[in-house]
Amino acid sequence: MNDAVFVENQYQFLDGMELSREMPKSAQVYEILRGAIIDMKLRPGVPINKELISTKLKVSKTPVSEAVSRLEENGLLEVFPQHGTFVPKIRKSDVRQGAFLRKALEVAAAREVAEHVSGAQLDQLNKNLRYQESALAAGDLEDFHTRDEEFHTLICRFTGYPRLPRLVDGSRGQLDRVRKLLLPDPNRPAETIKEHKQILDAIKRRDPDAAASAMKNHLDKVPARLEQLVLQQPEMFEVAN
Repeated sequence: MNDAVFVENQYQFLDGMELSREMPKSAQVYEILRGAIIDMKLRPGVPINKELISTKLKVSKTPVSEAVSRLEENGLLEVFPQHGTFVPKIRKSDVRQGAFLRKALEVAAAREVAEHVSGAQLDQLNKNLRYQESALAAGDLEDFHTRDEEFHTLICRFTGYPRLPRLVDGSRGQLDRVRKLLLPDPNRPAETIKEHKQILDAIKRRDPDAAASAMKNHLDKVPARLEQLVLQQPEMFEVAN
């Protein structure tokens, strides 16, 4: 298989995709590529072909370049001068840094929301938790992962700080790759729901300290499993860190 055919095959997941006219194209391309990297549809070592992406998504190169730049900034792509842009292997140091930043932001968010949460916001969080349980009961781990991310996004959004969800998103790129690799763990999804319930219960009680503590406990679980994951899937990680 020559290089051109290899690259073409790596981007088959884009076939048939259509972008919405209601959202900025660069934001949509970013979410598509980010999801593909985290889901391992674009695996470590795959080159980023802006022209091919533009062709498949039927957009100009500008939104693709903007999305790629943002992914580079968030550590999900790596530029090698005169060679190109590639999906990197996972660096343990990046995962730890992402976990640190995410914890700082989301623990503060949980505390803030517990102090000011509204009834309507509690309804949304309760509904999300029911969706998580339904997805897990159906064995739909993809939907469960989506609802898991939504739970955290809702808490960030409910702080009233509009930049916070994007800041958290930017901090956790490499961390989310690890979270996705851990998803098939038969115990982790049920543990996640239990931890989410503890966070939500503290928010319902309007207990900022308990909400912050529950969020910290929840977010500490992924980095704690990092070394075990490196042993299980060493091909996904850079050896030197």
